[in-house]
Amino acid sequence: MTQMPTLFVCALCKFPAAAADVGDTTGGQRLIDQLMEHLPPDAGISLQPVRCMAACDRACNAALSAPGKLTFIFNDLSPHQSAPDLATFCRQYAEAVGGKVPYSLRSPAIKQATAYVLPPPANEAVEAAIAP
Repeated sequence: MTQMPTLFVCALCKFPAAAADVGDTTGGQRLIDQLMEHLPPDAGISLQPVRCMAACDRACNAALSAPGKLTFIFNDLSPHQSAPDLATFCRQYAEAVGGKVPYSLRSPAIKQATAYVLPPPANEAVEAAIAP
């Protein structure tokens, strides 16, 4: 059985300094709340809030990963506008072999927010095959 992708989103990310009248909710929490509407439980994506992703100068931050797939790290996500594009990308990622969503299918917002793409971790079989 394949494990579903997990979208980690920093709940503590602040709103951009230009945002006014945002109340007590953080930008990260606002993004999480919107993602909950766009990624219902039956979407096949696990939404996991985290306390800090240590990229406070590039908030809002998220990471998308699954076993055997690329890991995408996102920075500078808009807490007001990123949820639909991020949810669409999560669905594309879930369906793509190895998480390799073609660049041409990614929205401009996702292209701009993609900070890093990491290879999947080596599994035990690969590690055993290359061990001395």
